[in-house]
Amino acid sequence: MTKALLKKQMMEVFAWIYKNRKTGKLRSKQGMVGYIVLYLLLFALLGSVFFVAAITLCEPLVMSGLGWFYWCLMGLISVFFGVFGSVFNTYASLYQAKDNDFLLSMPIPTSRILLARMVGVYAMGLMYLLIVIVPTIIVWFMTVSISVSGLICVLLISILLSILILVLAAVLGWAVALIAGKLKHKNLVTVFASLVFIGAYYYFYARASVMLQDLLRNAENVSNQMKIVLYPLYHMGLAAEGNWLSMMFFAACVLAVFGIVYAVLSFSFLKLATTNRGAARKAYKEQAVKVRSIESALLQKELRRFLGSSNYMLNCGLGILFMPLGAAALVWKAADVRMFLELAALDNYIPLIAAAGIGVVATMNDITAPSVSLEGKSLWLVQVFPVTAKQALTAKLKLHLLLTVIPAIPLIAVVEWLLAMTPFYAIFVPVVSVLFIFLMAVLGLVINLKMPNLNWTNEIVPIKQSMGVMFALFGGWVIIIVSGVLYVLVKKFFGMEVYFVLISLLMLMVSGMLYRWLMTKGADIFQSLA
Repeated sequence: MTKALLKKQMMEVFAWIYKNRKTGKLRSKQGMVGYIVLYLLLFALLGSVFFVAAITLCEPLVMSGLGWFYWCLMGLISVFFGVFGSVFNTYASLYQAKDNDFLLSMPIPTSRILLARMVGVYAMGLMYLLIVIVPTIIVWFMTVSISVSGLICVLLISILLSILILVLAAVLGWAVALIAGKLKHKNLVTVFASLVFIGAYYYFYARASVMLQDLLRNAENVSNQMKIVLYPLYHMGLAAEGNWLSMMFFAACVLAVFGIVYAVLSFSFLKLATTNRGAARKAYKEQAVKVRSIESALLQKELRRFLGSSNYMLNCGLGILFMPLGAAALVWKAADVRMFLELAALDNYIPLIAAAGIGVVATMNDITAPSVSLEGKSLWLVQVFPVTAKQALTAKLKLHLLLTVIPAIPLIAVVEWLLAMTPFYAIFVPVVSVLFIFLMAVLGLVINLKMPNLNWTNEIVPIKQSMGVMFALFGGWVIIIVSGVLYVLVKKFFGMEVYFVLISLLMLMVSGMLYRWLMTKGADIFQSLA
């Protein structure tokens, strides 16, 4: 039974590789290879960042006799990155999976169900760990001599670090599950906490080079402190240098912590997985129901779906926050921005750069991209209501536009004030920005209708692990880049004002064609999905 549960969980985690989520059929070998190659390239790109950090740290520390300290630092980075990559879906994977009720109704020990769920979390954490640990190992053996014993040690350390990531991610997921039971608006709190975490991550990322230099200058003092504060990691560093006693000590610490955490989670899993988290108990009070139009009711439904999922808000709605924050940052740094533009001699491109910058931030909202897939097996409810497919799809478009255009208004206003635009660009920069937002809303919905996934058991799959969402996000970046390159190629034939008019007409035409497809063939596809 355990083997079957583990196989099911791993097939679910990696379904995006071998299964076409639109048809439910297996992909061809070429399709699977293509997906794997694409993700390997993305991982290699991320890994290059950590390769540079490893190169910066390794040789100076090894030459100073602090090779163990190099492993402590890179180990901490790998754990942090692994937890960061897997923690956002840990709570949903462990406690909110759609098939939890089905599995718990079967004669299967809850400890085995939990183990299978944790294997899925482990696989996600392992993928993120490898992005850091592979460059760490490569740089290590570029600096020190390779031996069989040393190779075995670093491989064992990698396995133990992946278990440590699983432990930390599971503990955070457990803590979220406990806290969620006491919160009325848990999704908003989860979003806020996640944004604070992301903000801290990018703050440290932006200061990484300065921090690395400071670290190297004070390596001895910092390493002495780490010996005391993070004693097990000190032994992990010694183990990487071939000390087998330290290896056994570090392994014992990690496995002991894993055993304790697994026992605690097993004890509380059934209660946490079956409790209706955050449901407020209210006494019934009779009141009149406000009658809404069909369009208003459908829009309210879409808004409740968006606000009811922290995963949806975090992964598809960050632009709602970042556009006003971007406006505030531009006001705060107005003098620096103006000085940079003057020094860079970009006067001839300023309106184009302004429109492109607004578009880039707007692409952080891809609300329509997973909106059809998120209907899941409940799609039939919309189809049997006395509403048309056109009305249902229009409501999804309206939500994207409302939650993107309104936050974009302060950003557009600040950009126009900051750059002191002429009347022509004061009109056409907002026009181009709004048309781009409409184009991305329609494009996201079209892609989702073409690549739907209604058979998910965890909502993070259509939201974060969907090729359609990736195409919608990167498609916006491609459109912006191509538009900029195209102007450079044609600017000798006409000026930027003419180009703004032409690009506005082009986006309007393409958006209109896609919208017409949505209201005809797209509506037919939507009606036939369930």
